[in-house]
Amino acid sequence: MNYVVGSGPAAISAAVALVNRGARVTILDVGKTIEPQRQAVLARLAGQPPSEWSSADLELLRGGDQKTRHGAIHSKMTYGSEYPYEDAAEPLQAAREQSTFHYSQARGGLSNVWGASLLPYRAEDIADWPIRPADLAPHYRAVLEFMPSTEIADELAEILPVFKSSPQPLEPSRQAAEFLGDLRAHRPALQRAGIRFGRSRMAVAAAGDAERSACVYCGLCLYGCPYSLIYSTAQTLRQLIDSGRVTYLDRHRVERFEPKPGGVTIHARDLAANAERTFEAERVFVGAGVVPTAWLALRSLDAFDTPLEMLDSQYFIYPFFRLRRTPGVESEALHSLAQAFLEIDDPAVSRHLVHLEIFAYSDFLKRALMETPLRFLLRHRFFAEQMLGRLLVIQGFLHSADSGRMSVVLRRDAQGRPLIHVEPKSSKRALFVSLKSGIKLMANALALRGMPVVPAIQFAEPGRSYHSGGTFPMRAKPGRFETDTLGVLPGLDRVHLVDASIFPSIPGTTITLTVMANAHRIATQSLDS
Repeated sequence: MNYVVGSGPAAISAAVALVNRGARVTILDVGKTIEPQRQAVLARLAGQPPSEWSSADLELLRGGDQKTRHGAIHSKMTYGSEYPYEDAAEPLQAAREQSTFHYSQARGGLSNVWGASLLPYRAEDIADWPIRPADLAPHYRAVLEFMPSTEIADELAEILPVFKSSPQPLEPSRQAAEFLGDLRAHRPALQRAGIRFGRSRMAVAAAGDAERSACVYCGLCLYGCPYSLIYSTAQTLRQLIDSGRVTYLDRHRVERFEPKPGGVTIHARDLAANAERTFEAERVFVGAGVVPTAWLALRSLDAFDTPLEMLDSQYFIYPFFRLRRTPGVESEALHSLAQAFLEIDDPAVSRHLVHLEIFAYSDFLKRALMETPLRFLLRHRFFAEQMLGRLLVIQGFLHSADSGRMSVVLRRDAQGRPLIHVEPKSSKRALFVSLKSGIKLMANALALRGMPVVPAIQFAEPGRSYHSGGTFPMRAKPGRFETDTLGVLPGLDRVHLVDASIFPSIPGTTITLTVMANAHRIATQSLDS
């Protein structure tokens, strides 16, 4: 029996690879789910057309502002709930107390709250990896067989290829379409400047299926799709359970691995019964998320008080004003996920791609602006139309070589409990590259037909992007806290770490697709080793 720990993107991708090879699989997971009240509202909305949705149900889905009980930390909620971040595993509490870093013990992990963006990694950005893009390519394709994608082969495919043979396009808003039209009109100048662009690629089942309606462009994406068209690995998990291809044990917190000849003993706690349990596995695939995975690996190795380094792809945000206004954005039917991608490929800015995601008007954006002093202007129709018809939001992501890092260490508290501590370490270089990216866009304002407001930059601390990992990096010749190309640490034979914990570096292009492809690769190849 092969065991998988977790139910997020890495874990489920590994599970799919294993069952497709005919292996028997049990998934151990804490598996927290959304509150029953909200689930009932979602079921009601999913069975209705938008014209029948009640204002009370929609307000519950929106969930007020997007600040959680964790203070000023901005956390993207789902359906108005912060259940993906709630702790069902007390030993991990210290991670949240020590930093802005969030992890998830929910069924589906952080795929419940992700932005759904999909891009592969470019060869130049993973030159320090012991595997190449060609090693990942068949697994990108395999992942996109069970995960929906809206990717199309447009201008961006020249540097970041597409892998989906039957895409389901998600149409951009008029504001985004006009912006993309401006970019295409000035494509040669932008390419000479090292700026590439294309439509966004999202993990969205835009055309729907036998059980779900097609996208109605209701604009609620950033709160959570009422029709569940935005992919979550909880969807694939449900399909695996229903097919009888996996055994799923939720309310189980894995606490330690004990390798033995020919297998692994898993020490876990049944949270429902508050009792210890052990499981005998041929192999274990750990996709619990970078903080829980570090807690598990370090505890299994009895590696206390040994600081390790966690990498991050830091992000920044710029408001961007187009020269031309798009009228009527507040009344348009649209989706509110990223509408377009820009890539800055200029060594004067960075040796690596700087990935930019473009967001156009949405109710989510307007509500956020109404919590700032701009609300006084937005209450006047003329100013609201002028501002919202021109405003785009750019969220940029940096390569880990340009980003700050985090220190991770396992310690015992006064009661002897093993607690993990995560401490962010800021980087002046990260801010410098973020500012250079903004200045790069300013210098090409005529070709972009708009300009970022560089002084209004919002710059996030390490860990806030959720694009983190590299605690136990893959190496051709691994050292003590490094893994081989199958994610195995010295001293933990037959335990495969499959999430971003093993990335040697983290490019700025979106992380989840490569996390899933690499997990699929490891699970597939491990059965042959």
